[in-house]
Amino acid sequence: MRVFERLFGWREIETRGEGAKRLTDYLLKENVPAEVISDGASTTVFVGAREAKKIGAYLKENGVEARFGPLRGLPALLSAAVLRPGILIGLVTVFLLFLFARSRVWEIKITGNGSIDEDKVRAALYEAGLRPGMRKKDVSGEAISSACLSNGELFSSVNVSLSGVTANVEWIGRSGEGHAPVSLESAGVNLVASCDGVIVAVEPSAGVAVVSPGQTVRKGDLLISGVTPGGTVRASGQVTARVSSEFRVTAALTEEIKTTVRHRPVAFSLRMFGEELFSFGGGEDASAYKEWILPGGVVLPFSLRVGYSTVTVTETVERTEAQAVENAFRRLGWIIREALSEGELLKKDVSGCFEGGGYTATAKTEYLINIAQPLAFDSRNEYNK
Repeated sequence: MRVFERLFGWREIETRGEGAKRLTDYLLKENVPAEVISDGASTTVFVGAREAKKIGAYLKENGVEARFGPLRGLPALLSAAVLRPGILIGLVTVFLLFLFARSRVWEIKITGNGSIDEDKVRAALYEAGLRPGMRKKDVSGEAISSACLSNGELFSSVNVSLSGVTANVEWIGRSGEGHAPVSLESAGVNLVASCDGVIVAVEPSAGVAVVSPGQTVRKGDLLISGVTPGGTVRASGQVTARVSSEFRVTAALTEEIKTTVRHRPVAFSLRMFGEELFSFGGGEDASAYKEWILPGGVVLPFSLRVGYSTVTVTETVERTEAQAVENAFRRLGWIIREALSEGELLKKDVSGCFEGGGYTATAKTEYLINIAQPLAFDSRNEYNK
């Protein structure tokens, strides 16, 4: 019997003796999809509800006695639900809870370069407005990223994306030197140059532009000031510059590749709404994690997080000269595409040579990119004066 026949209703029909032969002949003749069970004394078939009516009429016309079981499947469940208000209310409640849960963010997954404690990252995200239980339509990745970057002490890059009921946050922390925590003197924010370049266009949407097209700037130079005649603001806008960069990649003829792989589970934790309820095991030995949403987690988002110890596997790779050249240029292409994902490539001069036991590929590039990045006012910020 087909799956949809079971879903939309089916019945059991039992016959004996000559009636069993008449029934099976009818099923074969009319090509009726059915499951047939015979023990010698009786024959039982399972057919869709609609076919059961036709079979009943046929058996009645031919004087065959048969036992018809009750209607099964979804229609029977719905009938029972209508007759029992408690079941109907329960189904409606579960459905509404499902819709409610799917419309909100219940878990925040954080990945970064490890230069900042995760608790600090979560606190910064909370202050920026990203919290478990908030509606997904209220999550603005751009607004959260801007709020985090306005805190010049912690981040140089923050990216927020949604996947189901999970908010994925990827961040890069500042290097540390020259970025010691300081107390902010105001809520103002400047836009400064993220790298050296020649200004092509300046489009401020808040604040005052202090550079113009054709001007050469160095990394860290002020581009759009948050100090305006009306007071301090969060400067925003876009500053497009022509930037020159050189990319180099070396593919060794003999290379040891180290890969970190999961070894065995050492820690377990039960989480709800993205927050840990309890844990056990050697969490300090875990360096890789995997998380599963438990059954019913869509309505009440419980998840099991397992921490694994890891081992490093070393593999020695031998390359021919042709393979080294191909590998170097392929990797160089990946690096350039990633670096210029938000820019427009204007010029690329590529060269390469064998040196130091491998092949080095070099690309000198010129491209257009937005170099404006926010920097909060602080007690040492010269642009605050």
